[in-house]
Amino acid sequence: MLVRSLMLALLASAVPPLVDGPADVARIREATKELRAKPELKNDEKVVGEWLDTLWKAADEAKDDKEAWSALILAQEVAEQCTTTKAKEWRAKVRTRALERFADDAERMLALLRVSGGEETRAAVLAVTKNPSVKAAAHWADANSLMAKQKKEKLSEAEQKKLDGILKLLQGELGSALDARGRKWGDVVAGKLRATNDLVIGKVAPEIEGTDLDGQPFKLSDYRGKIVVLDFWGNW
Repeated sequence: MLVRSLMLALLASAVPPLVDGPADVARIREATKELRAKPELKNDEKVVGEWLDTLWKAADEAKDDKEAWSALILAQEVAEQCTTTKAKEWRAKVRTRALERFADDAERMLALLRVSGGEETRAAVLAVTKNPSVKAAAHWADANSLMAKQKKEKLSEAEQKKLDGILKLLQGELGSALDARGRKWGDVVAGKLRATNDLVIGKVAPEIEGTDLDGQPFKLSDYRGKIVVLDFWGNW
């Protein structure tokens, strides 16, 4: 009861300061850790509802995009992590608001996909964004979901067709778009497929060249037909 009272008190006091500057948005972010850490708060309709109302108002009254985004992404986090009816209703509401304002902002859309990476979010992002990097990230999330399912069961004909189409798109039309780390999506996909298709039991191991403990050069292929234990180590 005390925790709930403290949270409500924080909510009551947080609305005006939230729009006064970045430091206050940071304060709100710290406060949400309390919400996420307490199951009793996640399930409390009143607390979650007031918290989401607070963040929605903050986005409305924000002085710039940075503050508006801070409020919206926090609201999305709360809506995704809480289990109340209010939270479920707000997931689409906050996502729609974020897309209306930031659909072509690659960095922010990638953050949205990380926070709310479900099929509905991916479809919503793809429906509105014109940014190739954002499109690629959303498609890749779809592909990963299908590939994860593929490891457990055979995909339906429609699912396999969708996966093949996405992989072709990411290695073709969207291949030169960059991911969050500055890598080309075509290279990212090629690396993933290599790991998935080639680095598996029954396939020939990739060639490795190095120096043994006696300082002599060697190749892994020199040991073909023998049982080999590879010990990867380093100082980092």
